[in-house]
Amino acid sequence: MPKARKNKRKTPVTAVGPSDRPSLPSGSSSRPQATRTIIRRFHVLIKKQTQLQNVIQMRSRNAAAAQTKLDCVEREIEELGGLEAYQRMSSIGQSSDRGGGSEIIFIAWLRELNVPSTTKEKNARLRQVLLEVGALKPDNYASCAAWVDVTPIDLHSRHPSIQEQDFLLMDPTEHRERWDAISLSLVLNFVPDAKDRG
Repeated sequence: MPKARKNKRKTPVTAVGPSDRPSLPSGSSSRPQATRTIIRRFHVLIKKQTQLQNVIQMRSRNAAAAQTKLDCVEREIEELGGLEAYQRMSSIGQSSDRGGGSEIIFIAWLRELNVPSTTKEKNARLRQVLLEVGALKPDNYASCAAWVDVTPIDLHSRHPSIQEQDFLLMDPTEHRERWDAISLSLVLNFVPDAKDRG
C-alpha cells in the first residue's frame, strides 16, 4: 500500500521578509537565467525612474503620486544593489563560461570586413582606433592589441585603466572622426530616454 503523501504548508507571499528574499548572484557560477532576470529588471526600473522624474520636474498635478512611486522604484534599485550590482551581473554575463563578451562578435565583424589586413597587422600606426563604451574590463581586446588601439570608458569605472566618462555628454564636434569604430555593446539598454539613445 502506498504511503500517504504529507501536505507541506506553504508560506504565504506576504509573510516573506527581507531576509527571505533571494540573494544576488555573486560569482560566475550564478545561474544565467538569474543574471539575465536581474539585468532586465534594472533596465525596467531605470526607465521607470526617468519617467517619474520627468513627471515630477513638470510639476503636474500627478507629481505627488509620482514621487511616491519614485521612492518605491529607488528603494527596489537599492535593494538589488544599485549600479554596482548591475555592473557585477553584466560582468558575470561576459565571463567565458557564458560565451564571453560582445567583443567576440565585434572582432568577428571586423574580420568579415577584412580588418585587419596583412599590412595593418605589421604596422602599429595603422591599427584600428576603437572606443569601447560601457567597458567592464580593461582588457577585452587584449588578444587584438596588434591591430586594435582601444580606449575603454564607462559611466562608473571599476578599473584605473577604464576612463570614467558619460558617452552621451561627449562633444561630437571635438571627437569627430577620432575613432574608426565605436563598440556600444548593450550599454544603450541602460539609457531610458529614446532621444538620448539616438
